[in-house]
Amino acid sequence: MKKGVLVVLFLFGLIVSLSLVLAATNDSTSSEEGADKGYTCLENAVKNKSVSLQEAIFASLALGSRSNIDSKISSEKKTNGDCWPKAGCTLKETAQVDLVYNREGKNTDAIDNWLLSKNVSMADLEWYLEIDTTDHKNASCTVKYDSSSSSSISRQINIGDDMGLTGDSSNCFEISSNGYWLRINSNCYSKKFDISCNKDFVTALVYTKSSGDTIYVSSETHSQASNGITNEEIKARCFKTGTSCDYEGSLWATLALSRMGKDVSAYLPYLIALAEDNERFFPSAFIYLINGGTDQYTNVIQSQKSSKYWEISGSPGRAYDTSLAMLALSSEGGSVFDNAKTYLLSIQDKNTGCWNNGNIRDTAFILYSGWSRAATSSGDGGASLVTSCASAGKECAKTFDCTNSGGSILSTYQCPIVGEFCCSVSVQQQTCLQQRGEICSSNQVCSGGSAPASDGTCCLGTCQIRQSEDTCTAGDGICRSSCDDNEEEVDAVCSTSSNICCKTKTVTSSGGSGWLWIVLLIILIIIIAAAIVYRDKIKIWVIKFKGRAQTSPVRRGPPSPPGNFVGQRPMMPNQGMFGRPGIPVGRPMPHPMMRPPQPMSAPRPQPREANKEMEETLRKLKEMSK
Repeated sequence: MKKGVLVVLFLFGLIVSLSLVLAATNDSTSSEEGADKGYTCLENAVKNKSVSLQEAIFASLALGSRSNIDSKISSEKKTNGDCWPKAGCTLKETAQVDLVYNREGKNTDAIDNWLLSKNVSMADLEWYLEIDTTDHKNASCTVKYDSSSSSSISRQINIGDDMGLTGDSSNCFEISSNGYWLRINSNCYSKKFDISCNKDFVTALVYTKSSGDTIYVSSETHSQASNGITNEEIKARCFKTGTSCDYEGSLWATLALSRMGKDVSAYLPYLIALAEDNERFFPSAFIYLINGGTDQYTNVIQSQKSSKYWEISGSPGRAYDTSLAMLALSSEGGSVFDNAKTYLLSIQDKNTGCWNNGNIRDTAFILYSGWSRAATSSGDGGASLVTSCASAGKECAKTFDCTNSGGSILSTYQCPIVGEFCCSVSVQQQTCLQQRGEICSSNQVCSGGSAPASDGTCCLGTCQIRQSEDTCTAGDGICRSSCDDNEEEVDAVCSTSSNICCKTKTVTSSGGSGWLWIVLLIILIIIIAAAIVYRDKIKIWVIKFKGRAQTSPVRRGPPSPPGNFVGQRPMMPNQGMFGRPGIPVGRPMPHPMMRPPQPMSAPRPQPREANKEMEETLRKLKEMSK
């Protein structure tokens, strides 16, 4: 082989390998490249153009301060008011502007006060008081209300071994029909209840819709050691439009106020209890952003369609719903979040970089939720508008984690993740008991959702005895109630009819294939590089393999005897030419017309350099044969 041939082979292998790698990854645009194109498209779409209030709001969330969108938002503010739009203020758009101003580091006190002025009591709920002991044993408790007045009322309530309640009723509460709670009368919803027990205990408020059977537990639970006192107070409010509660407006107003560090716990019962009646607004995404919760997280995850996007019936559309879900999951990340980003990149306009035919609102919301960047101002060289939380020595956390730790949201500082905010204190995880769950033992599994706790992984469902693994009839799978993410269901029979047979998936993902091709490419490059470095030895090996040792076109040694011409195969003993027997070795086969062979002239002496090259070649062959 010559050097030129090796170089050509190297380049050919490199091109083929790179082509295979690109084919394995479907020639897709990287996430950051897609985001860059999206931001460029959005900048161009709003630059010196007339935009609507909704377009200006979402463009500001994604980009930060820009002169023309700032002007649009300012022009839509109500004269002598702190609400939007001026034609008729709404909770939704005023709350959205509140979020924009907070992201840009502007003062939002006036907007917050306008929103809070729209809150009213929500009476369409039934309330119960729940009392449990930590060790689930019997105890004696007292329940008191109107403690601040001279006419305070106290009743003794006993907790049995089965956690059932017995005791005296009052004008404000009575034992519920199921025997486990105290039903609070509606005329006492404004009162505060003080509870004390002679054992370690936990209290919480439970509620349900007047017209429904679903039971909801308040997000706030309180625990005390024996003879301590907990306080429970009913807080159920909403935000109104006119004289009625506005569900969508309450979602946005509660979200905005929670970002400003306001206590929004009073609005959660309304949002949670009425969620089933308002699915078109995707309430689980809002509630998870505001207050967390395993149920809300599960609802968001399970609402994803084809492991790609979200699309809620009656909503503004797929792009909006997917952005809202990603906003809720932004601090969690994970495969569900990543799959949504991959899907959005696959439907992005590759020419412009925008989404949904250049829709400004959808493009801005997608970028804000999936690829959020620090809000900047175009008027000062793109400088950041707010100080980062880390530079202030504070910790970013979800709103509810911060408030549950006794902290408050510092709205003047910004966090890199959209769903997190700067907290005034270090966030402390709640215990499993405070989350009203239990920690399963080593021989148990959690049948419901789970959540991290300061004392371990907390089961929010029930702990059940772990069943021994049941192999499938096929012999290479495990029977489970559902397959894990790295498993697939196979056609086999399990001893328990409700179980399915699960088998570990065969790695066929594009990412795995991509890495395989990269490894093969590296190996190919190493082989070709070695071939170039050791090309002389390879050349000698090839010559030896072919049975030819000469490296130059010269004849060696004396002339061949008559009849044995150079290039003929050697004759074996007792074998004549052409394989005929009986002809002596070395004697030419008689032929009547054959003339005696002409004597061959002696070879001319070869140049000294050629002889030296031959000797060197023979020496190398000898060394290689050792």
